[in-house]
Amino acid sequence: MAEPGIARPMRKILTIADSYPRPDQASGDLRFFTLLSLMAREYEVVFCALNAEGAVKARDQAGVGLERIGITLGEVDLLHTLGQFTPDIVWFEFHHQVRRDYLSLIERHCPKARIVVDSVDVHFNRLEAHARLTGKAEDQEAANAMKVRELAAYACADMVIAVTVADSRLILEELPRTRVAVVPNIHDIPAFPDPLKRNPGELLFVGGFKHDPNVDAVLYFCREIMPRIVAIRPQTCLKIIGSHPPREIFTLASAAIAVAGYVPNMAPHLESAFISIAPLRYGGGMKGKVGEAMSYGIPVVTTRFGAEGFGLEPEHDLLIGDTPEDFATQVVRLLDDAELHARIAKNGYDFIERCYSVPVVAGLLDACLRQLAELPRRSWTSRVLAPLRTLYRRQLEWRFQR
Repeated sequence: MAEPGIARPMRKILTIADSYPRPDQASGDLRFFTLLSLMAREYEVVFCALNAEGAVKARDQAGVGLERIGITLGEVDLLHTLGQFTPDIVWFEFHHQVRRDYLSLIERHCPKARIVVDSVDVHFNRLEAHARLTGKAEDQEAANAMKVRELAAYACADMVIAVTVADSRLILEELPRTRVAVVPNIHDIPAFPDPLKRNPGELLFVGGFKHDPNVDAVLYFCREIMPRIVAIRPQTCLKIIGSHPPREIFTLASAAIAVAGYVPNMAPHLESAFISIAPLRYGGGMKGKVGEAMSYGIPVVTTRFGAEGFGLEPEHDLLIGDTPEDFATQVVRLLDDAELHARIAKNGYDFIERCYSVPVVAGLLDACLRQLAELPRRSWTSRVLAPLRTLYRRQLEWRFQR
């Protein structure tokens, strides 16, 4: 029994998600899978992949991957799982999984459990950036609606996980009483690759195409930036890698552009590419493609959206180009200047190892899980009323202050 005044250790974690993570297909899934593997070292972890009806999804190869790292898969539905397992912490992978019926079951079966919501990225921030890019009223309306739903979910939590300090500030601006912890992307750091194995002139884009910003980025690059580069350095080529490419991405294929689609093993491509590009025009959170490339010693050219959240220094750790002209110029600089290429590659590699390697992020995750045990338990009433207060403040309060 714990001594008076000392929080009882929390040893059981239930994670709730829409599907089993596929770390080979999306950077968000890679981060989540790595977090789960770190949790499983110290905690008993049960994973529930729930469909829209609340039933557990059938075990597949991705689910078997979780079992291999010591995680138990929930069965039947959330009610059945909670009948077999009483968690100290319930971790929701995304805000949209924080459903009223799930919260009710958690309150009934494990009222002392602390609730964590992982933002992954602040979705409304990404949609607001997209609306600014398009200038469409319907895109702004979608961002506003997302903001209400997202903040309502965060308001129910004992702790919200942000991927970047900037994201944590966005959440705290809207919900100042919320406890927010930062647990960023995580990268295994291989030995620094042999620069002589790189293919001069080979550009690499990596990104899952279920994520709209990646589709936009590749189309933008191929239409507005690649022609400028090839006009100066005709031997330049681009390799596009990512799961679920739509038809409009496949139609980009040419003598200078290869569309590889899904690739099960990224290492050979990351070891041979000369420059990594991330021409993102909107987005949020921390970009896995940027950190992954840097962890393999590839110099990165990106935009301010691609660089956000890391704390990187332009011209030292990576290069920034926010217009087609500037982006093309930065790529050509790296193609032409061997000293610049080597310096940016090594500085970026060192930065990721220092700030986002597995041991570093494991320490951050451990700290936030320990903090949960010290937080006062929130009542069911406060969890129910918190989203209503958030909705009132955002939608109605201003009307009475006019």
